Amino acid sequence: MDPMPERMSDHWWWLPGMRPGRRMLLWHVLLDRQPEVFDLVRRYQDKLAGVDGLDLIPAEWLHMTTQIVGFEDEISGERVEALTASAARRLAPLEPIEVEVGRPWVHSEGVALGVRPARGLDPVRQALRQAAAETVGVHPLDGEPDWTPHVSVAYSNADGPSAPIVHALGPRPEPVPLRVAAAHLVGQVRDGHLYRWERLAEAALDG
Repeated sequence: MDPMPERMSDHWWWLPGMRPGRRMLLWHVLLDRQPEVFDLVRRYQDKLAGVDGLDLIPAEWLHMTTQIVGFEDEISGERVEALTASAARRLAPLEPIEVEVGRPWVHSEGVALGVRPARGLDPVRQALRQAAAETVGVHPLDGEPDWTPHVSVAYSNADGPSAPIVHALGPRPEPVPLRVAAAHLVGQVRDGHLYRWERLAEAALDG
């Protein structure tokens, strides 16, 4: 993870190709049936509720972005079917993975909870990235193969010092377990200062 910044910046700028209403396909790890994680996020959001310049993420939209696939209007239905089949085939041999979530991470565009061990979910990321590469290609917005798994708690909506956020976060609750047993392909749009999505497919870790 990057060193803690001295200043925050606005998260809500438009990435290349993104525009209101345009759906992007992504693989997310969603937090279904993970009450301890939801409770931990709520506790951190309670700490941050009085800090200006942050958009707290509603519980129903909490997630862990795992693989960007691309814009839905550029990918045929046949290739989406091939993508989901490849992802399911690659994830099926894996056992569900237990990690720990909860180390707070203040980055320039928001606040997130990191995962330990840091590379514990790499098998999931690698399977989804390989599935994308062989069926639709790796999208330029996906960036480098390196991945820092995290659950975002709040996004920054303004430029300003990070010190009020860092101060509000302490003392910090203990991390909690997170069990990853599936990844979900979603069609996601940006709606104001919020990401919303529709679930399209699930690929389970069945090993």
